Amino acid sequence: MDKTTIAELFAYNDWARDRVMAIVRELPDNDLDSPFEMGHGTLRKTVEHIFAAEWGWFQRWNGRSPRRADCPQDFPTIDALMAACRDIAEQRNRLLADSTNADLDRVVVYTFSNSKQRLSNTLGRLMLHVCNHGTHHRAQVLNMLRRFSHQPPSLDLDDMHVQHLDA
Repeated sequence: MDKTTIAELFAYNDWARDRVMAIVRELPDNDLDSPFEMGHGTLRKTVEHIFAAEWGWFQRWNGRSPRRADCPQDFPTIDALMAACRDIAEQRNRLLADSTNADLDRVVVYTFSNSKQRLSNTLGRLMLHVCNHGTHHRAQVLNMLRRFSHQPPSLDLDDMHVQHLDA
């Protein structure tokens, strides 16, 4: 496992999250809470789930198996949720920066709050899972935004590279 690749995927994950959330934060509460038969039932719950998953996996990578009730959940605004997303991303990036490629082969043993079953995987594979998970749920959010007649932003990895070259 190569930490440079994982770092790039996390950079993409954060860039794509911020592009999507720039639109989400402008929506009225009735749009955020409109029911959908995808994602986690509403746009708000889906973006909160993206954060909760990143938070939960970060806890597991650090030897804790958190309960759902342990996860910060009280976000009065999308801006408050964004601050929490950026905070956990900063902590995750520090963990990755302090890791070596060999550290990514470390086996992480964990449980989920709804199960007593002990599971395990390498840190690197779990980090890849988090990146893929974010992509999956952002696609759901983009579909929800389309239903509100918003033109979703391009989330192409190449666009991120071009944008950074232009900056």
